[in-house]
Amino acid sequence: MKVTLGQYLPLSSVVHAADPRVKIFLMALGIGTAFQVDTFYGLGIFSLSCMLLTAFSKVPPRKLFAGLTPFLWLFLFTALLHVFMTPGDPISEVPYATRQGLESGIRVGFQLIFAIWLSTLMTLTTSPLDMVWALEWFMTPLKYLKVPIDEIALLVMLAIRFIPLLFEETDRIIKAQKSRGVDIESGGMIRKVKALIPILVPLLYGVFRRADDLAIALTLRGYSPGIKRTRMKQIRAASSDYIALVGISVLMVCLISL
Repeated sequence: MKVTLGQYLPLSSVVHAADPRVKIFLMALGIGTAFQVDTFYGLGIFSLSCMLLTAFSKVPPRKLFAGLTPFLWLFLFTALLHVFMTPGDPISEVPYATRQGLESGIRVGFQLIFAIWLSTLMTLTTSPLDMVWALEWFMTPLKYLKVPIDEIALLVMLAIRFIPLLFEETDRIIKAQKSRGVDIESGGMIRKVKALIPILVPLLYGVFRRADDLAIALTLRGYSPGIKRTRMKQIRAASSDYIALVGISVLMVCLISL
């Protein structure tokens, strides 16, 4: 299973060169706007904006689709829930389905797609170190409340980084168990749950092994919680960052007001 959420793709583009603080803010604003837009006209404009942003980032479409594919079941399941659980005018061809539910299901499905789209584009165009620095910058006021923002930012970065690794490890274990004759697809629910044990045990072992290796690596590199660390590359917002911040923010406000 190929998952791009959490992976960084080093390319030369205006999106890669943008300030990570601006990108995180605009990603959060875009996701919030996507769930506030309730018209298909607004969603169409939003999709064109995402396509334009993807073109500026120079990210190959297949990389982006690889980040969306694992979540297709979530999009379909959420859309079906709205189709059959939203009251309204019934659809004669489909029992218990309503026209309002169909419209709502399609709208919510696209909203979820846009949310994953922006999140995937964010991780593909922003290095983990820049993302951690930006998160620390946003959480700086929490220092006065004695909140360990450095450790929180590091944990968020590690969690994002481990997402594709876990998917790849799971896929590798499933293929290895199938080659050994383990049947995990046939039978009833109880049998399928029992068949997951040969997958979960080596997966948990691999997770703990990676966590131990990571702890050793951090220790050898002199990491210590609470100590102020310097950066080799200093990031400063450019005029293009301010233009993008203002322009995209105005666009999001206009989409919400549609």
